[in-house]
Amino acid sequence: MKIVWPAKDSISFSIQLFVYFRQRYAPKLYKQFHFDDIPLSVFRAALKKQYINNAHLTDFRVIDRKIAECRQVILACQKHWYNSYHLRNVLFRENVEAKPKDFFLQFKQNSVDSNDIKAFAKLSPDWTKEDGSFKALYSMNRLRLPLIVDTIGCKTEQSHESLLSLHIADIGCGGGILTFPLARLGANVEAVDASVDVIASVEEAENCFRRENCGSGKAVFKCSSVEDFAAENAGMFDAVVASEIIEHVADVELFVESCIQLVRKNGTLFFTTINKTVVSRLTAVWMAERVLGIVPPGIHNWSKFIEPKFLRMILEENGCSVRLLHGMIYNPLTNHWSWNRSTSINYALVAIKN
Repeated sequence: MKIVWPAKDSISFSIQLFVYFRQRYAPKLYKQFHFDDIPLSVFRAALKKQYINNAHLTDFRVIDRKIAECRQVILACQKHWYNSYHLRNVLFRENVEAKPKDFFLQFKQNSVDSNDIKAFAKLSPDWTKEDGSFKALYSMNRLRLPLIVDTIGCKTEQSHESLLSLHIADIGCGGGILTFPLARLGANVEAVDASVDVIASVEEAENCFRRENCGSGKAVFKCSSVEDFAAENAGMFDAVVASEIIEHVADVELFVESCIQLVRKNGTLFFTTINKTVVSRLTAVWMAERVLGIVPPGIHNWSKFIEPKFLRMILEENGCSVRLLHGMIYNPLTNHWSWNRSTSINYALVAIKN
């Protein structure tokens, strides 16, 4: 089978196709095949050269063969550029052993990671305990709430009217650690989590909140993947919060794209997560899990951490502008969070949907 383009538009179409591919898919391939040792500009230039050489092809059989050859070339490039002396590659074998994402995973319907769902289901009894496994998340509210209020709030002071009538989606809400405080500030919060056990564990707290809440805010919990939720509620929210969840999903790009789909035009997206650095591996994984016991062992997978530049890339590719990127640091001795210039461990990112 051959593809025949209209002669008049063939040149302009080819140019548009190349620009679209180079801008949208080059970063994805770069991250998917772990080309951390290749400058992204060099990778883009290589793609451009190959596109120019093969832009005339229209036969699917030839294209399929070229794709197979391309895969071998990519793997050869990865091996050629691999820097065995880089500290990242010396300490962490994930960079060497990591396999490219399976082709069929791109057709996966959601970003839910079943292993993480099971891990958090076991911790369901701890969600409502402020001094339990999630005490660091409770403490993080001292940073998260002022950030949200200062960005989208109608008042600078935190009160029961700071987020009055704002419609907010709390994605990966867990036990409502951030959901309930947002509702107490006047927001109408729809909290979503993919774990049935987690949502069930927060039912009693939800009923208690409804009885005791004297403000106008509401908190509603739903068990769903973010993709299914976005399909039903596209463009319905003033803001979407995805705090400490993106490092637990199976497909970061699909997850972020669904979050963007939920927010209205000029709406705000809030992310907090962990950077993928040597420092974060030592502190957020080894120290936090094995030494200090702040979080249960195995709850974090360093290979799933995401660097700010890639999160920014996904957002900008989907029509968003990053307005704030700031580091956060946690003191386990005092259970206190503070803002920090360095984003080498934890960071917060705020974006606007254009």
